[in-house]
Amino acid sequence: MKFSKIAMSSIVAIAIAMPSFVSAQEIDLGTPIVALMPHLKKLRTELDLNDQQNATIDNWLAGAPAKRKEIESEVIALRIQLRDAILDGSERIHREGLKKQLAEKNTRLIEMRSLCTRMLRNTLNEEQFAKVVDSYRAG
Repeated sequence: MKFSKIAMSSIVAIAIAMPSFVSAQEIDLGTPIVALMPHLKKLRTELDLNDQQNATIDNWLAGAPAKRKEIESEVIALRIQLRDAILDGSERIHREGLKKQLAEKNTRLIEMRSLCTRMLRNTLNEEQFAKVVDSYRAG
């Protein structure tokens, strides 16, 4: 248990500190690991989606972005609280709690992106999905 708290704290500390060490040519830690939906939206007419595919995607878009934005807002609020706690010299137990919450919210965001990718993989055919992924990788 103690080791996992130390490991979690170390990971969060590294994640918070790393942006100052990352050059412009490397991965931006603020960028999601995967964000396919903007590319799907850009290619939607070109992908020649059928009615069932369109319905599945529309249903996803009706709820998932709002849920993601809510978690992102919580992450921002937690980062502010953690920053203030560090600068104000708050008790270690309080800072540890904030770091744990922040790590859990960040993990949830990654899970949400993963679920979106899985939904697209299951909804689109192989060629359509490949086009979306190629567009994403191209930037």
